[in-house]
Amino acid sequence: MLEFLETMHPGGFALLALVENILLVGVGALLGHVALRLPGARRLTPDPGPVSGQELALVASTTVLNTAVTVAGWWLWKAGVIVLTTDLGMRTLAELVVLVMVMDVLMYAGHATVHLRALFPWVHRLHHVFADARPITLFALHPFEAIGFGAMWLVVLAVHPFSIAALTAYTALNLVFGILGHLGVEPLPQRVRGNVVFRWIATPTMHVGHHAEPRWNLGFYTTVWDRLFHTLEPGYDLRRAAPVPEPYRLGA
Repeated sequence: MLEFLETMHPGGFALLALVENILLVGVGALLGHVALRLPGARRLTPDPGPVSGQELALVASTTVLNTAVTVAGWWLWKAGVIVLTTDLGMRTLAELVVLVMVMDVLMYAGHATVHLRALFPWVHRLHHVFADARPITLFALHPFEAIGFGAMWLVVLAVHPFSIAALTAYTALNLVFGILGHLGVEPLPQRVRGNVVFRWIATPTMHVGHHAEPRWNLGFYTTVWDRLFHTLEPGYDLRRAAPVPEPYRLGA
């Protein structure tokens, strides 16, 4: 597979990357559609209603920019800046854990940065137009944010060799967390989200709360950094573990 990718024409790879990113949006929307209909799913924000043209335009823009990042990664790989391996087994699992941990802290830092008063109106406010989020809201980003996340991802890959399996698993995990956090509902049953493990692993409720009140819950995969820097919503743990989570009041 690596030999095939290395010999591809740039135009052919760009087309492949575009198809891949369109599929990620489609799979994410399908995953969200299924999660919204899980038995016991509790709506935490109002139903967003019909999708707007602005949101679709942002999703399309992000898809194109993610394609450009993928092509940039391909060029860096061909130039030897990014090194990929075909390792499997426990090493792959360890790499996945490292990727999640590193990206968790970097994404928290990046997210906190775009919430600074000087930057928020110009960059991140656009994403928060969609407070009552839907699955594809994950991809409704300001172009600077899409490029920034992509650049962060490429830097991480350039620092250390990673296996294709670990990158694939991380991409899938990132999509699942992103979609579940933009449902506007809590699909996990109380016996799951009430477990002590989910004190540290982010539930869908956590990012829904961020869209309802942007000053809280800046993390993505874990609550570690929000707890450390006191940006976790004060009532999050009670809402997370409640038999019936209390809905958010937008802008509260």
